[in-house]
Amino acid sequence: MGMRTHVILREDQRAFLLNESARTGLSIGEIVRRALDATYRIRPRPQVAGFELSVGLWRRLDAAVTGRRLRQVENGPLYAVRSTGSSESST
Repeated sequence: MGMRTHVILREDQRAFLLNESARTGLSIGEIVRRALDATYRIRPRPQVAGFELSVGLWRRLDAAVTGRRLRQVENGPLYAVRSTGSSESST
């Protein structure tokens, strides 16, 4: 048995569905159900054994990455942030 679902459509989407409904003689619900079946698989997707490898080369690192790496090297864990900008004088 089907379940009722509400969807908010833009004006142009609704106009398209109304035109398709008039052209094909199908209800708007049937057009939407067929579009879902054609676009998304209902049955489980097959899985293929293997590996995924991603490789990238950059000329320069992003400033955020560089800052995190420097803090990690200088102060240990990433959450230890060193204070900068204030000049402390020892007396």
